[in-house]
Amino acid sequence: MPVKNGNLYLEGLRAHPKDLWIEGEKVTDVTRHVAFTRAANSIAALYDMQHDPILAKEMTFNSNAGGVSEGLSFITPTSQEHLIQRGKMMLNWARFSGGVLARTPDYMNVILMACSAASDFFGKYGKNIENYFQYVMENDLTLTHTLVNVRKNKRYPSYAKGDELGLHLVQAKDDGIVVEGARILATLAPLSDEILVFPSSVVPTDKDASKYALAFGIPCDTPGLKFICREPLDVGKSSFDHPLSSRFDEGDAIVVFDNVFVPWEKVFIFNDVETANTVFSHSKVGSHINQQIVTKNMSKSEFILGLATLMTESLNTNETPYIQALASELITIYEVSKACLEASISNAELNEWGVMEPEGAPLAAAKSSFTSAYPRMIEILQLIGSSSLIAVPTDADFESDIGHYLDDYLSTDTLGAKERTKLFRMAWDISISSYGGRQVLYERFFSGDPHRTAALSFARYDKEKVKKIALQIIDRV
Repeated sequence: MPVKNGNLYLEGLRAHPKDLWIEGEKVTDVTRHVAFTRAANSIAALYDMQHDPILAKEMTFNSNAGGVSEGLSFITPTSQEHLIQRGKMMLNWARFSGGVLARTPDYMNVILMACSAASDFFGKYGKNIENYFQYVMENDLTLTHTLVNVRKNKRYPSYAKGDELGLHLVQAKDDGIVVEGARILATLAPLSDEILVFPSSVVPTDKDASKYALAFGIPCDTPGLKFICREPLDVGKSSFDHPLSSRFDEGDAIVVFDNVFVPWEKVFIFNDVETANTVFSHSKVGSHINQQIVTKNMSKSEFILGLATLMTESLNTNETPYIQALASELITIYEVSKACLEASISNAELNEWGVMEPEGAPLAAAKSSFTSAYPRMIEILQLIGSSSLIAVPTDADFESDIGHYLDDYLSTDTLGAKERTKLFRMAWDISISSYGGRQVLYERFFSGDPHRTAALSFARYDKEKVKKIALQIIDRV
């Protein structure tokens, strides 16, 4: 079928209700539930971009399989131009929300693309991953994923041994496998069609824990599959009062597998510790994921820089040296993300699977630095906004009998009272609200434990060139 539009996406969610719970309530229709309906409409708007007369050419491509239009995030890039085109598509989606919708469908699409291209690595299950990728692409499905098992304690292990709480194999049958256990944390799960279950990309599976070495993809309405969502951050307020949380709360969920059956054709890794521990490195997934992540980060930095600039102009502090120094940090973060993206594409090369792969080091550096840069960006917004982030009346206040007082006392030299409040409610929602707090925590741990991730980045970095240069300088002294 051709690329999906927003209505088809919403119809798909309604046609396949999952076993989804929030605040003790079983949700029968996420497209109409107060906690999810507006976020669902936001994802639908992303799919509508694929049919926009102006944007469609930047959002789709003609696949070799039948020559039909597919979403551009599914493309298997074989040239730098493909990476540039895919990057534009990713940026269009990221800019729709200012980067706060982090797990848009392109994130999972590039994972499946890279795994499908590297299908030989999966051995006898390689055809399964190829077929699954084609199925997801041709139906333009939305995926969530989960990598991390629930554990009884969080002791810092070198290897994940697993326990009975984590997802594990219960039985292998003629027609498939049965699994049970729990995993965290499936972002976008309430609004997804399917779930991709893979091993951890950070903590390797212990060699004696083969029953945890699994990967598969199944529909979210599979019997026995349950999603327990965190408290909603869309609290039903207007988009004036809560401009981000009212539209972009993508949802996070604990995933419970209660004797879930997975047919063999949906299994990609089975009881294979070595494959589980090397799937991300051997399939060359990382750089493709990181292109999406750093594009999102760049969009988020761009949004916050623009927001900060508007705030300083409205408060007439844009020429105050201290404020300028704070805002200049935002410029640095934005430009570093942009430069790393451009460098990764300029230095891209075909990998062993015939896929044009962005250079990994610049993207890894940009992604790693953002875990500490983003909390600082939010701190800068708070320092720039100060009490103006607290003195933010609601839309109802403006429409009440006291509204004229607000019009008189909250206007600035450049903005009327309601325009100013609209600006600062946006800044409040990203920097002060519970939604903003979740964004900070999310970015800190986007790729897992930032200390472990940083250690892995150092371990994997090709250090021979810099060592050689240092030795040459030492020898010249």
